[in-house]
Amino acid sequence: MARSDYFDRMNTRTRIVLLLLLGTAAAMTRPLTAQTYIPKFEKFTLRNGMHVVLHRDTTLPLISVHMVYHAGSAVDQTGRTGVANIAGEMLLLGTKNVPREELMRLRAEEQVSISAMTTVDWFGISSVFPMHLLEKAITIEADRMQHATASFARERFDAIIENLREEHKKRETQAFGTLTQQIFHELYAERHPYRHITIGERDHLDSIRFSDVRAFSARYHVPANAYLTLAGNFDPATTRKLIERHFSGIHGGDAVGWKNIPDAFTPIGQGAIIREDRHSHNQLHLVFPTVRIGHPDEPVLRLIARLLTGSENALINMNLLRGNPLVHSVEVNQTSNELTGTFWITVNCAMEAKLSDVYGQVMRIIADLANRGAADAELNAARNQAAMEFYAPLELFHGFGGRGDMLNLGNLYGGTPSFHFTQFESLRDVSSASVKRATTQYLSASNQFIVSVVPFGKAGFGVDLE
Repeated sequence: MARSDYFDRMNTRTRIVLLLLLGTAAAMTRPLTAQTYIPKFEKFTLRNGMHVVLHRDTTLPLISVHMVYHAGSAVDQTGRTGVANIAGEMLLLGTKNVPREELMRLRAEEQVSISAMTTVDWFGISSVFPMHLLEKAITIEADRMQHATASFARERFDAIIENLREEHKKRETQAFGTLTQQIFHELYAERHPYRHITIGERDHLDSIRFSDVRAFSARYHVPANAYLTLAGNFDPATTRKLIERHFSGIHGGDAVGWKNIPDAFTPIGQGAIIREDRHSHNQLHLVFPTVRIGHPDEPVLRLIARLLTGSENALINMNLLRGNPLVHSVEVNQTSNELTGTFWITVNCAMEAKLSDVYGQVMRIIADLANRGAADAELNAARNQAAMEFYAPLELFHGFGGRGDMLNLGNLYGGTPSFHFTQFESLRDVSSASVKRATTQYLSASNQFIVSVVPFGKAGFGVDLE
């Protein structure tokens, strides 16, 4: 994901300790039995279509503003990828009535923090203000939306394009710099919305015009396509009136959404590439296409990831990481987006490690899980590890990954701010039988892309299917 940090984050952290997190830390082998925590919130929709969530937290004298537009890199035009990210960058550089200089003053004098992020599905701005600047925080975001294209300047556009050229050059000279883009090209068909990285293709930069970025913003940065969450120390009734006053008069525009996203799954077959790169170790990636966010199998796959590497006694950690001194580290994650998902295994090895041997070890571990399923103790340990990873960021009500952000994205993806919390609760229902079924269906040799990354001249250490 592409990210911009034009202002430093605030150092203050909310010190909220969740009971469930304490329980899981105290007994890692006991099952999750406590009721799932769902933050309290108020949800409403303005007449122009903007979705709003209020989450009150009085532990700190702060206001957190999360604005997300359903306009990620997936809606970039063919041949002009990267426009979504550029438009987001432009949107962040001050508003019509609050120029960048004023935002810098707020940062210096009021410790205001503003960050932005572009993903495949959305562009978001996360801001933190002192509580006495509640209306200021709201007016800045409303002005940013209402006068988006009017605040865009050609010289800023030119500067962003030049920075992107430098970024692409840097990636081309760094180890692994273009690896993700190469994998996406192999994994996704032509014209698939996820085929390019969020900053776009280097070859498309010359095709992007200033007018393209303005048109993109006018189309997508509108209330009907926006999700706003305020979290922090405020009076809900007062805050709702302020939001209605500053946002309701903005023309709604049209909402964006994909239609008829299929749940049916078809294996992609098996493919492999060997990439020689500028580094001094070997790396193996196993990429398995899986399911979109909200699919019934998503929680099962997330739990399988923790069964494999969630603790010291997890299957890959115990049988590969401990057993093979040439293996340095292993990461396993299920990532789901709006249209599809991937189950990704990354193994970092010593330069003398034969990746075909490591690949065989990983696949034998997966085959064993598919054949026997998981014991209750394994499932409980994986659930508890998942709980710690899920709840730890929620100590904060501000920032990307905090409670306000989670509520906002739940509203976008699932139509309710509680979406991600209820999705997490479904981990309780994952059984050994469902683990066996999902492992067999998704993590097989008939549905995988194998990527071997080795130093130059060491192609023989990669996985060759021929």
